Amino acid sequence: MAGAPTITSTRIDGPAPSGPPDSYDVLILDAGSRQSLAAARSLGRAGLRVALGECFAECDPDLPALAFRSRYSARNVVLPSFKAGAATFSGAVVDFVRQHPTRVVLPTADGAIAALLPRRAELAALGCTLALAPDPVLEIANNKDQTLKIALELGIAYPKTLQIDTPDQLPAALAELGFPVVLKPNRSWGTVVRLASEEAINEAEAERVAQHFFDGNTSVLAQQWVGGRREGVTMFITDGNVRAVCAHVAHRTSPAIGGASVMRESLPVPADIYDSAVRLVKAIGLEGTCEVEFRRDLDNRPFLMEINARLAGTIENAARSGVDFPLMLWRWAAGLPVEAVDGYKTGVRTRWLRGDLRWLRDNHGRAGRPDSVSRSRALRTFAMEFARTAHYDTLDLRDLKPAWAELRNTTAAIRRSL
Repeated sequence: MAGAPTITSTRIDGPAPSGPPDSYDVLILDAGSRQSLAAARSLGRAGLRVALGECFAECDPDLPALAFRSRYSARNVVLPSFKAGAATFSGAVVDFVRQHPTRVVLPTADGAIAALLPRRAELAALGCTLALAPDPVLEIANNKDQTLKIALELGIAYPKTLQIDTPDQLPAALAELGFPVVLKPNRSWGTVVRLASEEAINEAEAERVAQHFFDGNTSVLAQQWVGGRREGVTMFITDGNVRAVCAHVAHRTSPAIGGASVMRESLPVPADIYDSAVRLVKAIGLEGTCEVEFRRDLDNRPFLMEINARLAGTIENAARSGVDFPLMLWRWAAGLPVEAVDGYKTGVRTRWLRGDLRWLRDNHGRAGRPDSVSRSRALRTFAMEFARTAHYDTLDLRDLKPAWAELRNTTAAIRRSL
């Protein structure tokens, strides 16, 4: 069948199937990501039959996809890349569900989400639910400008921001905001690549970054840089009620501006950011799992950064702290009751070692730039973390193969950088 997925391996050494032999409780996409691995482990341990899919749009096809190595994967599926064509990718997912009845499809990355949204009705006709909030809600949450407009109406503070729709608007924005300035794509997924926020310390850098975003078919948000502590609140919401929450502080991220957290710690929910986060997600109408990110200024005032209306990389920290967001998300998508979680452990530190190595490498060449530290301090911070942190992303003594895959990927990344 044209566009059908390629099955690279099939094995059942995890939980017992909960349906017919060729059916699955969930197809988790983006198997190369840490959040998909965490979801596979959560749902597999719950006794669900898990299939994993990856299209290698954002990871190297010559290196192992993390979740493909998990003992909880009953089937690994290689899909056409959504970089080559979103319709081909999403069609292959629909074909898989048609051939192998699947209760829930769970994408965890922006590119897969954007490709699958137009196929939601087709999946529903096959008895399958896309584990995402409704389309109109996602349209707002995934659009930074619309999110900030709602925040403004609610009185939620965010850094001074100017929207730039054409290159000739950039100089005036830079003159008003000054340097350093943070440039963000209005949408994180462009035409063929994922777009990430970047800082600029002069006009030449700003022009280069802005043009990259324009080439990705999105407008640009120029924003004042806020240099304080990064905090986030992950929530699960059903029928407008918060059923679970877990807060964290991101001690380091990679890339340094707007990147994934590589070292984070659970903390008691800060009242100020929790109030803002709840009001914002309720105004948008979000359901399911979402993460709201803030950054404090030097006077400790919180400023809204963005919303992730999906499972994010920080769910490993939430899981170690006692909040199982992937299982809650699956139960919600499957139409089952979702029990509220009353509390969680604080002070739990989790580290993504490969990302922390990347932070160390990138900081080496960032002296004097925003969110950089001296090289000696960076080395000391990196080394001391081995004594402070016991939990590492991908490392699970009951499921070791993904950690070996991550080690191989890290080794390959180091070799490429030499």
